[in-house]
Formats: sequence, C-alpha cells, structure tokens
Amino acid sequence: MKRRNYESGCAKRRQKAEKRRIADTLPKLTSFFTPAAATAAAAAELATGSAVGGNDEVEVEEEGGEVGAEGEEVAMEAEGEEDEDEDDLAVSSGAMPFTTSSSGNSFLIGDDPAHWPEKLKDSERCSIVQKGPVQLRGDFPQNTQGRRFTSTHYFLNMKNGEKIQRSWLVYSKTKDRAVCFCCRLFGDKQRFCTDGTNDWKNVSAFLKEHEKSADHLANMAVWRTLQQRLQTGKAIDHVNQELFVNEVNKWREILKRLIAIITHLAERNLAFRGHSEKLYEYGNGNFLGQVQLMAQFDPVMRDHVKRVAEKPHSESYFSKMIQNEIICLVGSCVTNTIVQRVKKSKYFSVIMDCTPDVSHDEQLSVVLRIVDCNPGEGVSIHEHFVGFLVAEDTTGKGLLNLFLGHLQTLDLDLADCRGQSYDNGSNMQGKKQGVQSRVLELNSKALCVPCASHTLNLVVGDAAKSSVTALSFFGLLQRLYAIFSASVHRWTILQKHVTYFTIKPLSTTRWEARVESVKAVRYQLPEILDALTALREYAEEKQDSECASNANGIHKEMKKWPFLVSTVVWYNVLFHINKVSKLLQSPKVSVEVMRREVLAVMAFLKDYREDGFNSAKTDAREIAEKIDLEMAWPEVRQRKKKRQFEYEGREETVCTAEENFRREFFLHMVDTTLVTVRERFSNMEGVFELYGFLYSTDQMQNVMQGKELDECCHRLEKKMNDIDAEDLKQEIIHAVKAFPLHVSSPFQMLDYVYRENILDTYPNLSIALRLLLSLPVTVASGERSFSSLKRLKTYLRSTMSQDRLSALAVISIEHEITKTLDMDSVITKFAEAKARRVRL
Repeated sequence: MKRRNYESGCAKRRQKAEKRRIADTLPKLTSFFTPAAATAAAAAELATGSAVGGNDEVEVEEEGGEVGAEGEEVAMEAEGEEDEDEDDLAVSSGAMPFTTSSSGNSFLIGDDPAHWPEKLKDSERCSIVQKGPVQLRGDFPQNTQGRRFTSTHYFLNMKNGEKIQRSWLVYSKTKDRAVCFCCRLFGDKQRFCTDGTNDWKNVSAFLKEHEKSADHLANMAVWRTLQQRLQTGKAIDHVNQELFVNEVNKWREILKRLIAIITHLAERNLAFRGHSEKLYEYGNGNFLGQVQLMAQFDPVMRDHVKRVAEKPHSESYFSKMIQNEIICLVGSCVTNTIVQRVKKSKYFSVIMDCTPDVSHDEQLSVVLRIVDCNPGEGVSIHEHFVGFLVAEDTTGKGLLNLFLGHLQTLDLDLADCRGQSYDNGSNMQGKKQGVQSRVLELNSKALCVPCASHTLNLVVGDAAKSSVTALSFFGLLQRLYAIFSASVHRWTILQKHVTYFTIKPLSTTRWEARVESVKAVRYQLPEILDALTALREYAEEKQDSECASNANGIHKEMKKWPFLVSTVVWYNVLFHINKVSKLLQSPKVSVEVMRREVLAVMAFLKDYREDGFNSAKTDAREIAEKIDLEMAWPEVRQRKKKRQFEYEGREETVCTAEENFRREFFLHMVDTTLVTVRERFSNMEGVFELYGFLYSTDQMQNVMQGKELDECCHRLEKKMNDIDAEDLKQEIIHAVKAFPLHVSSPFQMLDYVYRENILDTYPNLSIALRLLLSLPVTVASGERSFSSLKRLKTYLRSTMSQDRLSALAVISIEHEITKTLDMDSVITKFAEAKARRVRL
C-alpha cells in the first residue's frame, strides 16, 4: 500500500482553523484611525467633507465579476439556476438602491426606516437622501389602547389655521412607529433617532418638542446640505457620483432596448428562443436576432454586445430567466393598469370561456367589461383581457373558485360585478350548479346575459336539423369539401375552376362556418359543377373508381332544382342571422342593440315566411338558366293512410311536389328558426324589463306617457340598489326635454352627460346608464383570446409555463395599453424586484 504524499482532510481543516485564529488576533484596519463621532457636527463635516462617498470607491469590473475588499469575487447564485445563465449574481457595496451587509448578503434599502442597517455607510446614506423621505398614507393600525398614528401628524398646525408639512417625519409600517428621517440618518444613539416613538397619546406634544430641539435642527441642516450637494454635483466625490450616474444611465438605456424587443415579439406572438443561446450563432432565436440587428445601427446596443462577446460570462441580461422576468413584469404592469381602470369605473362585468390548449390543459379566459367615463372627454366601453387560468376542475364550483381566487389576486370585489356572460355550456350556464347561478348566490346584482352569438349559432344548428332535406343539404356540402380536400391534386383542380370563394367545411363551433360554406355554392355553382366534372375525368384516368363515383354522385345531386332552391333559401336566412351575429361581437354593443337586432331578425323571418319561397325561386331561376338545369320538382309518392275501420272516409289530400317541398322543408325550417329564437332569448326578458325604459329617449317618453316611469324606477332601485328612484324619475323627466335630438341611445346619453360636464345634474341617470352599458352581450372577446392562445402555445412551445403564457397573452391582446407604459417605471420595478449585479 502506497503512502499518500498529501495531507489529510483533518490536517487541512486544522491548518485553516489556525490561520483563522491568527487572523482574529490581528488588529482591525479601523483601529489605526480615529472613528468619526456620530454627532450633528461630525455629520455636517461628513456632508461637506470627505465622508460623502469617501469610503466607497468606484467599482472596476474584472473578468465579468466584482472584486470585494479582499480581492475575492462576490457572487450569489440563484436557487436552481446556473451561474452562466443568471445575470443578477452580485451586488457592489456602492450600488444604489441596494447595499451589502458585512456577511455578504445583499438586501434592498427600502422606504421603511426599520429596514435600514443599524450602521449606515456613506453610500447608503447618500442613496437614502437622494430618494428622500416617503410619508405613508391610508389607514394605520391601532394599538391595544385603540390609538393610532394618523396623517395629520405630518403637518404642523399654526395659530392662523395654516398647515406646514413636516417633511422630516416618516412612519415605519414594520415597527408601527413614527421616526425622524434626518435624525435617523445623522443623529446619535438616542431612542427616537433609532427606534422612533409609538406613544400615540402624547405624540403631538413629543413632535413639537423634538422639532425645536438643537440636535434636530442641526441634523436638518446637515440633511439639506447633503441633499443640495448631491443634486448640484458639488460633493467632494462628484467625480465618482458622475461615474455612478453614467453607469446607471447606460444600463437603463440597455434595458429600455431589451424591453422594447421583448414587447415587440410578445405583441406579435413570436417565439423568443432558438436551439442556441449564443450571439452571432445560427438558430439563436428571434430575441438574440433582434439584439444583433439593433446592434448594427444603435451605438448603445453595439457597445453592449461587443462587451458581452469579449467577456461571455459578464452580465448581459440576455438569459432566458431575464426574459421570463421582464415578460412577467410587463404583463403585470399592463394588468395593474387594467385593474386601475376597473376600480376607477367601479362597475364591471365578467366574461369567461374555456378551451383546451396543445398541452391538453383546460385554459379559462377571463375578460372584464367596463364603462370608462372621463368628464370633459366622454365615455368609452372596453373589454379587457386579464389572463389565462388553468382549470383543473371544470365543474361550476371549480370554475367559480378559480375565478374568485383570480379576483382576489387582482384586488377586485365581486360586489361591484353587475353582469356576467358565458357560452351555453351547462357548467357555465346551468340554472342550479352552473357558474352563473353560483355567482348570483354571492351577488344577486350580477345579471347573467347569455352570449348572443352562441345563441344564434344554436338557432342555426336547430334549423339545420329541422328536416331530412336540411340534413341532406349540409351533408352534401360537407361531402363536397371532403372530396376536394382529400389530396393536393384534387384541390388544384378546384382552384382552376373556382377563383373567388373557396368552399369551406362545416363546423359546430365556428359561427360563420355554415354561411361561408353556402356562400361559395350560392355564387359559384356553375364553376363547382365544372370542377366536379374535371375531377371525375381525372379519377377515371387514374382508375380511381371511388373518387369518380363520389364526384359523379355529388354532381347529380347538386344539379337538381330542389338543391338550387334550398341553397338560395339557406343563404338568405343565414346571411341575415350572421350579419346580426357579427354586429353583436363588437365590445361597444350594449343590450338595447341586441334587443333591437333580435327583433329585426324575427321580423325578417316572419316576412320571409310569407314571400321568401317565391323570391328564392326567382333567384334560383337565374342560376338554372346558366347551367341548363331543368326547373322541375321530382314527383314524390303520396303516402296513403291505412283505414282502421270501414266507416272511415278516404281523406287523401293531393298536393304537388312543389307544395310538398315548401311544406316539408321551407315552412318547417323558417318556423323552427322563429320558435328557437323566441325560446332561446326568452331568458333575457328579465333584463329587458329591468332596463327597457332606458333604451332610448323615445322609450323614456313612452313610459312617461303611460305613467309607468315611477314603477320602472322603483323596480331598478329594488333590484340594483345603486340609485335613488325618486331622483332618477325627476332626472329622466328633465333629460327628455333637455337632451338634443341626436342624443337618443344610452351610450349617446351617457357620453353627452360627461362631455358637457353635467354629471351633477344627472347623477342617478348616469349610474343607471353605466349599469346598462356594462352588461356584456357576447363572449367574443374571450373567443378572440383563444386565437392568441393558439398562436402562442404551439406544438414547439408546448412546455411554456403558465405565468409566461398568461403574461404574453396580456401583452399581445392588450397591446394598446402596453404601448402606453412608462419604461422608466418598468425598469425601476425590475431593479427593485431583487438584488442586481449592475446598478439600475
């Protein structure tokens, strides 16, 4: 056995302990100097002399690290992250607004004096003075005696009634104490200078006594002197201060460009990363590609990229963790802006819808509808997207709990919700266990408005199943799309003949699927027939008997008079329903518009039932002449009823084939549509009855003439309890006479009130109109968010975290708010989030 030629671990530990013991016996460096006394005079000398930043030298980067007092690199490795990917590793002793304790742990210098170090360094003191005192407002906690600190203590009351602000007084929320700002920075070890006071019973007398003391006045003078010198750059270390400011400005400019690149990619739903994360390497992704492109023309980014390329391990803020952090931060800023708008508007409505993503997670989209009112500017209606939530429990109870938790995160109150709208799913719309019923149990004022577009889609679906002829018609359209989309060659044949409208497949979820499918056949039937003939010939050449047979069969079915008439009838009905559906998808549409348009659809169907069949035959005759189609109805064998008894008469009604088609298909389809529209919108009668008298000035006048205004006002007050019925009645009577003729709809009335600054004349009427306009009509905004979800979370980006996905969706959908963000405030929040290696 060979003898080892190196020392054992025990011996090494013993030597290390001996070296530490010897080092502890050596005198400290500060023992060779006389420490400055922490008095007001010494503090004054500190502010005007070498104490201002004198002990802190400008940091010099070496090999991407920061060198501490002993020449060792100071670094902090984030939990679970590698050194080379983390940009925020170490904090210098002179960095602002961060500091480093003697143990090497970095922490923030916040606004609360309780969080300040007991022994402040010069750089820390300068940082605090530059930031200035922050006086908290709002509710303060009570002590055991029921007393508390109040905001009135921030002011000195004079005998003549004037108030002078005590700029030196701050409140420590952590310790529940009042602290003197300047004495805490420059004072001695007195209790009020370090801990403050919480004797709220005698605090007024104590503050008067303290602000007249000599020590306080001296500390105030030192504070003002230091503050002035720092602002004017006349401190003794002004050179260091200039270097410090230049370094901070450089990094802030770099971050502005990086945030601009990130928001640019997020707004367009583009991927950030590639298979490489190195600069100037092929396939390094869109983010680094944009950085490289900007470096070609921007000197700030060019210098930064050059430095990173020379020192790969230096701080760059290009890592994936920084990308995620900035994405979440910008998304949070956008969401906070939306929440501020919602709180300003007070009332809001919720729109929710669910869909599975590519990772098979059920994503719940949450949209808030508000009425934004600005005196002197007018009124605008917005529907804001506030995030995606993973719904593990898709029952009504699970979705409600998920939504309530999100409201709590946003600091919004469900009591201010005045409306809700969902699709017609049972978990959302159920009368007993659905989300809408559970929300109504918590807040009876949150009226439920079913999605009008979903409802109209269900109406069309019911009409399509009304008869065998209707089922066969849409089945034939689906077969037409299937035969051409089966291969590239078949689709090429179709494109050679059909040049304007492409044939579309049917879908139960896409609201325009049926009308788009019928539209292509309605206006291009001759071309489609030619394409079927060419497809049959192509299939015969390829000896594809199945394709040839299907093409020939579809061609024969489509070249029949009943099919042509059905096409015209279906397109006329679907066109009017789809026009209303698209109109109602706008966020600016309100309930009275939905009521008017639904009644218009019902009126059209009633008129079309009378003369629509003859007009459809006239339009079909023009197409039939182009394709030489025989305008004849196929004979249908009359059904004979078997007589059960001999005394029964022979009641055999003889009708023509045309009359049979009209009765079995046309009338049945129109009647089914009429009945379905009436039934599915019947649950809106409660909303119409509650707000119907506010739909227009004409409606208000009719209610006044019918002497029903008092009843309507009291009904609204009893249900919503947000207005005074008697005052609302008088305001409506005055508004009908005072409003101009062009002001009629609820939106125009409310906009007129705010533009003309007459809110004090119509306070209750404005609240009632805000409640009406805040009700959603469709969930189209939620459906649009699913389009962004599909572009964001693709097959190649399926492992994206939920926070990143929701933040990217918020930035993309609410891109108008994203463009209004103050990048300086975003960078400040980014710097305050945690300790950074660089100064921001």
